[in-house]
Amino acid sequence: MNDIDQKIQAALRREQTGDVPSGEPNLAEEVIIAFRGRHRWFSTLAIILNLVLFAGTIWATVRFLGAGSVPAQLQWCALAFVFLLMMMFIKLWFWLEMHTNRVLRELKRVELLLVTRQPSAQVKDATT
Repeated sequence: MNDIDQKIQAALRREQTGDVPSGEPNLAEEVIIAFRGRHRWFSTLAIILNLVLFAGTIWATVRFLGAGSVPAQLQWCALAFVFLLMMMFIKLWFWLEMHTNRVLRELKRVELLLVTRQPSAQVKDATT
């Protein structure tokens, strides 16, 4: 096994035993963090587009219910379905963005543990 693997495993064991405080954000904080990240403008645009698509879905559904012929009902139903699919893809992207932020946060935590807990190992590695 690699020396870095051993360091990571030791840091994770210390974290599991409670040596390191783990302040995991809740869901609302993770959503806010997604709006503070490097893609904050895209996240804002996605949420606005999602709201517009929701309004379009409601509009298409009302038009579907008021349509008099079957072909018109099928057209409005298809439009509502397309809007719902687009909303689903946007939400999926947003959840994946939040997951990426979570993984990056954990990587930074492990890096911090390695830097703060193993200063003698770094000096030894630097001299070799």
